[in-house]
Amino acid sequence: MSLQNTAKQQAIEFLNNGRPLDAKALIQQLIERDPADAQAWRMLCALNGQLGLMEEAEKACRKALDIDPQSAEARCDLGNVLYQKGELHEALASYRESLRIKADSPMVLHNLGNIFSSLHRFEEAQESYEAALRLQPNALTYYNLGNLLLSAQRPGEAVDNFLLALRLNPNFAEAYNNLGNAFRNLGRKDDAEQSYRQALTLRPQNANALTNLGVILMEKAQYDEALRHFRQALELDPAHLQAAVGEARIFEKQDKLDQACARLTPILESGSKIPEVALLFGALCKHMRRCDDAVAMMEDILASDFSTISIYQRILLHFELGRLLDARGEYDRAFAHFERGNTLKANDFDPEAHGRYLEGIMRIYDKDFMATAPRATIRSTRPIFIVGAPRSGTSLVEQILASHPQVFGGGELEEILQIVDDLPAVLGTDAPYPQCAPALTVDVCDRLSHRYLEKIEAISHGAPHVTDKMPANFKHLGLIAQLFPEARIIHCVRDPLDTCLSCYFQHFSPSITYANDLGHLGAYYRQYQRLMRHWEEVLDIPMLKVDYETLIADQERISRAMVEFCGLPWDDRCLRFHETQRVVATASYDQVRRPLYAHSVNRWKNYEKHLAPLRLALNRY
Repeated sequence: MSLQNTAKQQAIEFLNNGRPLDAKALIQQLIERDPADAQAWRMLCALNGQLGLMEEAEKACRKALDIDPQSAEARCDLGNVLYQKGELHEALASYRESLRIKADSPMVLHNLGNIFSSLHRFEEAQESYEAALRLQPNALTYYNLGNLLLSAQRPGEAVDNFLLALRLNPNFAEAYNNLGNAFRNLGRKDDAEQSYRQALTLRPQNANALTNLGVILMEKAQYDEALRHFRQALELDPAHLQAAVGEARIFEKQDKLDQACARLTPILESGSKIPEVALLFGALCKHMRRCDDAVAMMEDILASDFSTISIYQRILLHFELGRLLDARGEYDRAFAHFERGNTLKANDFDPEAHGRYLEGIMRIYDKDFMATAPRATIRSTRPIFIVGAPRSGTSLVEQILASHPQVFGGGELEEILQIVDDLPAVLGTDAPYPQCAPALTVDVCDRLSHRYLEKIEAISHGAPHVTDKMPANFKHLGLIAQLFPEARIIHCVRDPLDTCLSCYFQHFSPSITYANDLGHLGAYYRQYQRLMRHWEEVLDIPMLKVDYETLIADQERISRAMVEFCGLPWDDRCLRFHETQRVVATASYDQVRRPLYAHSVNRWKNYEKHLAPLRLALNRY
């Protein structure tokens, strides 16, 4: 080995042993000995970059290129330095020149993807990452592609790429953290929680993962544990704004508005204008009598450079602005924000495919099948299923019933939906649901019924009855009738225009894509109505229809009818449902804390001129 190469090897050893200055001094000696050594200049470029001396790093890279203009590696080095300096277009040109010289470099393609991502050129970034992966699978490239897809509101694809990154590097803590973010976007809260916990197992002092875990626990209404994680994050990083906002948001959700405002005020006074702060300000501004300031802050953020906030944050800001402007009676401005928020979301709902799915359910669960279908021998009356379209009053009905001392409000339980997903595997068949339903036996019905009862037992503190207000369970009432032949079903209905408009104004998880388009909403609603008429014809399970408008107009009569339907003695606390102290994790958590109000009835009239696509889809002209 030559003296020059021996010295280079010694410099690398210095660097590996945490002695970058000694390494740099040695490389400078080599350059003094041989100024035409392009590799030594590249090493000096890298060392200066690691020391944060970016101008010196650039000079060293350019010197290497003066010596060897056709060095693809030196072009890549220069691109790296320019990227770190924030000179993105110059870095892009350098990477492209590197690829012109050597087209099959996965590292350069990966770096090119990073540049395109920073420039918000998402399609080109995706193409670059995928080209790099075709040449050489790499955990970091899968991770960055996952981040790109997540920022583009494609969380399902992001999950796939984070999992591929973790397959290559099981100790990749940040990949677990961002996998949790993708699961959260999909509404898969349990999977998100598990991912954040795995990230913290690998890196216990990760303030971001602690905060994200706090957020998902807050969304699952586990407020005490969420608060504990926010405070752990703040111990590690007292300036962690998201954790501080999370702490204030906990107080807001617990209706401790004075504490929430006290926590938010110093953050506002610091001048922080990140979306999380603005969104919490919007939630608290009425209590603070500062809604004009909150609206102005959110509008300022939305008017800022597109690159400063994500698409997801823009969506949240548009929905919050719409809510505040609606409350002020500025309906046209409010609708513009709701419309923009929905436009930014995915719009891949297929009404025809959804109709075929429901048609398949009705074809399997017809009158003849229900007359002979196997049913569980466990005749539990403990579950009370509250179904309907989203935003049809299911939270209000649950709150009234949960105010009864014999009823625990379970909220939107996912167990029936998970049973539906698991059914083909449980039955050992390749046929999907509902086509696999005829293979159900009494034994399987008993096992699935027991599984569900175990789930509600774990959350209900021994209450005789437990409500499950997952609206989407309306699709599976035939299966529910097989598992719980004596359970009670309450079907919530509300004016279709009000229901659909309220869905359009609500930021649901990305899995509910039908709510992002007024025409799709109308189509979904009509299919829901058709399926409910079918269930009324073929099911013999007890079912009570509760009309939202009638409940608002005649609270006591309808409340008494619901309590009687559930086989319970009357309790006056059901009339004072807003006084009931219980955790409500859905979007209606604030409404159920107040007495009944009528201003949501015929709300659609405020937006009548905007609703032509919805009225057409609902056939309401």
